[in-house]
Amino acid sequence: MDLKKYQTTMRAFNLLLVLAFTALKTIGCGWSENAETVRLAMFKASCGNVAHLHPFCYSADLYLVTTDELPLIDQQKNCNEWVAKLGKIVKTTDVYNILYKTSSEEFEIAYTTKKLATQFSNNTFVQALLLPNNATLLTYLVAAKSNEYNSDGAGSKWESWTELNYTDYNYSNSANKGYASIPFDTDEKLAATTDVFLKQRYAFLLLRQAFYEQNPAKVLKLYNQYFEKNTISILHAWATYYMALCTPNKALSNYYLSKVFAQSYDKAFASRQHFNSQLVTQTLDYTQNDTEKGIVYAMEALRNPAPALNQLKNIYGYIPHHDYFNFLIGREINKLEDWILTPKYTQDGPAVKFNYEIWYVDYAKAVKENYTKDSLYLLEVKTFLITIQPQSKGQQREFINAAIAHLCYMNDEIKLGTAYANAITSKANASIQLQKNTTLSLVLLKQNNITTTQTKQQLYTHFAAIEEIVNNDKTLFKTLYTLCRIASKAYAQHNDQATAGLLFLKSEKLKEYTDVYYNYSSANYTHYFYGVVGYFERFATVTDMDNLITLLHTTQKTDFEKYICTGTLADNENWYKDVKGTIAFRNNDLELAYSTFASMPSNFWQINYEFKNYLNENPFFPKALQLTQERKFNYSFNKATFVAKLLQLQKLNTVTSNMQLAHAYFNVSYWGNAWMMSSYEQSSGGGSYADYKFGGGQAELGNKYQNGNYYQLTLAQQYYRKALQLSTNKEQKALASLMLFECQYYATSTSDTKNKFTPSDNFKEIYTTAVYKNYSSNCGTLAYFLK
Repeated sequence: MDLKKYQTTMRAFNLLLVLAFTALKTIGCGWSENAETVRLAMFKASCGNVAHLHPFCYSADLYLVTTDELPLIDQQKNCNEWVAKLGKIVKTTDVYNILYKTSSEEFEIAYTTKKLATQFSNNTFVQALLLPNNATLLTYLVAAKSNEYNSDGAGSKWESWTELNYTDYNYSNSANKGYASIPFDTDEKLAATTDVFLKQRYAFLLLRQAFYEQNPAKVLKLYNQYFEKNTISILHAWATYYMALCTPNKALSNYYLSKVFAQSYDKAFASRQHFNSQLVTQTLDYTQNDTEKGIVYAMEALRNPAPALNQLKNIYGYIPHHDYFNFLIGREINKLEDWILTPKYTQDGPAVKFNYEIWYVDYAKAVKENYTKDSLYLLEVKTFLITIQPQSKGQQREFINAAIAHLCYMNDEIKLGTAYANAITSKANASIQLQKNTTLSLVLLKQNNITTTQTKQQLYTHFAAIEEIVNNDKTLFKTLYTLCRIASKAYAQHNDQATAGLLFLKSEKLKEYTDVYYNYSSANYTHYFYGVVGYFERFATVTDMDNLITLLHTTQKTDFEKYICTGTLADNENWYKDVKGTIAFRNNDLELAYSTFASMPSNFWQINYEFKNYLNENPFFPKALQLTQERKFNYSFNKATFVAKLLQLQKLNTVTSNMQLAHAYFNVSYWGNAWMMSSYEQSSGGGSYADYKFGGGQAELGNKYQNGNYYQLTLAQQYYRKALQLSTNKEQKALASLMLFECQYYATSTSDTKNKFTPSDNFKEIYTTAVYKNYSSNCGTLAYFLK
């Protein structure tokens, strides 16, 4: 895939409305939505113990970010070693609470004030340490707690897996004034003890301290003496990490890091961070067996955002059934989803982008070329998986079946994909069951008549099964978000924009859970007026709006209807009526527009959305002739009353009636003072945030409003010409002519056509009229063309 050709989205903000949307971040003078939040991904199946690999998932922003809670397997091993040393009377949870959840200060103060027994009376670990025969173990633990702080006096920890509360226990606390951390000569303690368990732990304290004090020679010496041959304890893996970073031979350092990566869940992130992918070949020279070779190749692939099929084949050759190999299969599929699905179903390109300049040349061409390349690469990956599937067993067989089925769906191979999906058994783990239901849902969306009640019920069954699994694991929300987005597109293609819009809003709500940097679950933007109606005002028909209103009042909803309406359907039918009336008005169906608006509360436009801020001037006097100092924003605007007057004026056909109609249609255009009669945003070109959020493109949509009146003033010009034809005096003709000029000028008012504008009518007679004198400050542009 040639990622260099994709766009970095930097859209200029050109809405005049305050739109309450979530998931925003600002970049310079522009804005965008977090790329990781937008990224589509449905393949979340997993196989084996890969939770600690989550920071290595394919992602735009989350790669190598450890904000997710990682499994505490290393710590559990350490606790188990203490239990083995002290006996089963000690509870592992009690060991964990002291080692990892009790602050150094709390423990040390309790120790020096001889309150350990009472303060931790219910802790079996502390009670065991207080036994006379365990005094040396207690002394070590106090030393270890003291050693948690570095030597720079800043009070920061060496390492910490959780945030501890130091409000009550810290060296500067007034209650502990004058207290200082207990001094220990760790070298002396190491030399004095003969206990192997304690010897290695004291050695680890010294080794870690030597590392932070930048004494690599001491690190290597301690490692060789106490850890090289003693590989049983988890401390061996931790010590190996520090030793690897102190090894001057970088390829050998890589090799040691690969061993730490395989042995320590806690150090996997840091090991990969320091691993040098440029030295893979040299690193392989140090490996002792196929497993070690496979792990080195896996570490290389974990940071590859480009096609990695060749790396997958290398890994498969050495560790074909390893969890790392399965994880990387899923990662490769997530890449393909981002490259193929994200551009198709969102207004953005792939989440992961490289070169930021080349896309400017021809973005549409780049999208097309990359889609072709990516589709061919998908076939390569699918073929490889089909080849290795017969050799897989157990959960890996279930996992690979799910992977093949999903790739088949993406390639429109419905029959083959369904066969592999159906091959997934009830023994598959929850994530694979999730994938099966996802694939079968996608098959329904592509293959069946999705407007039937039967198909909708089948879809609901799959969606409900997916949601049940997703609710137990927030990391899987992206699957449901993506599925709803694709389902929305499918219903839109079947001209059911009511269902499509609700599914779109469903996907937007689910998107809130996909970004660990921001917690949007508390912000329900869809119940902000435009958040609810934005999709429908762009794509729905009058019939769609009627369907939404009917759905709102349906008490006995089907399972599918309940699902798509939950958290998405408006509480107020008048929100939908306003959209219906607006669509009718755009379609020049004034009778329907009037009856719809008339059925709404008369104060609706004073208390909802931004109407009172933008519909607040006299719509029967053109904005083009309003002097700044004369503009008044106290007009009480009622859409029903406004449309009723238009209907009345249309019946008269007089100079005055046509002039008022022309003024009104001028004002409901982009250029007028009542543009919000026609549109919910004022945008003259592409790139508004609503364009990005809902799609469609305001500029393209606006060109269709009232047969082009919104931008081109077609109806306004039509009525000004009628008024001109019926005019009986010079002043009437002058006003009609002046406004025709304004309409023609505005209609061509873009940066590349403004200077080329030539009036199509003869306006010289305007110079001698009172109309020209009254509006001379507005006629400067006209004067330029009359010279």
